[in-house]
Formats: sequence, C-alpha cells, structure tokens
Amino acid sequence: MKTAILKRILKYLKLLAVPAAIVIALGVTALVFKSRPPVLVVTDAPFIDLYGKDRLWRKLIASSFTLFRLVKPVVTVDGASPDIIAAAVSEAAPKPYCVLFPVYLSQAAELYHTQFPEIKAVILGGFNLSGLPQPDGVLCVYRTDIEADLYRAGLFAGLIGLKKSSPDAPRICFLWQDRYIQAAEREVFSRGLRESDPDAVARFANSASDMPGPESISCAVLTRSGGEYLERSPKAPLILFSWLDPSMLPAETAAVFDDSTWALLVPATRMAADSQAEGKIPSKPFIFSGETADNGIVGILKQLAKKTP
Repeated sequence: MKTAILKRILKYLKLLAVPAAIVIALGVTALVFKSRPPVLVVTDAPFIDLYGKDRLWRKLIASSFTLFRLVKPVVTVDGASPDIIAAAVSEAAPKPYCVLFPVYLSQAAELYHTQFPEIKAVILGGFNLSGLPQPDGVLCVYRTDIEADLYRAGLFAGLIGLKKSSPDAPRICFLWQDRYIQAAEREVFSRGLRESDPDAVARFANSASDMPGPESISCAVLTRSGGEYLERSPKAPLILFSWLDPSMLPAETAAVFDDSTWALLVPATRMAADSQAEGKIPSKPFIFSGETADNGIVGILKQLAKKTP
C-alpha cells in the first residue's frame, strides 16, 4: 500500500518537474533581462501619433527580444529644449546601454553626450550629410544608406511595373527626387531598375512641370516629397520613403522604405556597441501584400530587399 502511494507521489513529482523547470527558467531569464541596462529611444508625442502607437509598441517588443534587453521610449514634449530632453533621458535610466536620438534632436544628443560622456549616444541622421556633431565612438552618427535604398527602390519599381503593366506597353518608372538625390543616386536607382526590367525607362522630377503624364507611369517612387504628384490621385503603384503609419498612406502603396529611429534601432544599437563612430544603415523595407503587390511578387520583393548595389 505504502509502495503504491509512494510510486504515485513520484509520478506526480515527475509530471510537475517539467513545468516547474520551465517556470524557473523563465523567471531567471526575466530577471537577467530586466537587470540589463536598457536601450532608450528619444521621441515625442507628434511622432508617435503619426507613426502609430500600436506599430511602435510592436517594434518595441520585437527589438527588446532581439537585443535581449529592455527598449524604452523617452517621450518628450514637442519643442522641448535640449537641456529638458537631456534631463528626461537621465531620469529614464541612470546608466542605459545606449540612447538613440532622431536627427531633429541632435542638439539634445550632443548635450547629453557632454553631460554623460561614458554612455553611448546615437544620432540617426537620415539623409542629412552636414551640420551634425563630430562622432567619436561614444557619440555615434549613423546616416541612412541612400545608395542602397535607391538601388532597392529601383529593383522594386522595375518588378512591380513589369508585373502590373501590359506586356507591350512602354514602362516609365518615375522618381520624384529631393535635394539629397544627385547624379550618383539617380544612376544607382536606374541600375536597380534595369536589373529588374531592362526595357523600363527611368524619369526624374522635382517639380510638377517635370512630371510625365500619369497614364504613362508604370510605378512611381517618392523620396520624402512629391505631394504634387499625389494631389493628382494617381493610380500607378507607389513606392514611398516614409515612416508614416501605413493606414495613412494611399491605397496604391506597394512598399515603404522606413528609416525612422524605430526601424533602425537594432542595427544602430549593435554598431554603437562595437564603438563604430559613424556609418550608414539601409532603410527597413515594408512590403504591402494586396492588389498592387500581390502574393505572386511579394516573395520576390523580399529577396530583392536584401540586395546591395
């Protein structure tokens, strides 16, 4: 009788051993996770509203797991002075792993670096090529890799235009360029376009007078500008350089190149950990599956998004 009871107890203990071990392992992991210095990302309320709160929350969770440390936003008041922003960052965590600042808060980043010279501070400079502080390996400045972005945008535009146009129709891929795009950048876009569609023609514009007729455009790429083009309610597939919440974008949007702080958080943190003073990071492409970029080409676009010029 006693032997049977003892065997039953041992059986229950064995059944409980596995879940107990899992709970203990999760508890230890959580303690280690929480004890590690966090990554702070400085932002403001207007950005969050435009980026999307749910989207930011998903990015926060995903990047925390990827880096195996907490990623915490530091939300500042719109228009706050550099000293107020620096104070808010120091209150959020006394010794963070690193702090990421968007380019428009570069003065706050420089002040924070002066006050806390031992903590990695990263400025994500976008396409900006001048006017930023001098990096030293603790203060790091990373810019958007415009060449890689335009090459991939060209690859995308060629494939989408080819798939969405009549086989015999002329295909014009239209790039609305901003002031950061010069001859070298136009060439890298054209190179990507030709690789996907050798028969496609690249057209460039930075004003309405340079625009081709909307009916002749097989795909349009807008780099942070091009409102005049959108005002014409075009029907051609769109590739946008934007960090706006996808719900705010036109229905024709096929892909977005996002170089926001949240999109580039993981590679920027890793580069800062390696004391890489400056460098370039490609935008994070987001591909829409739907009528414009249907499932037949989404997989190909994801492969093209990994190519480099």
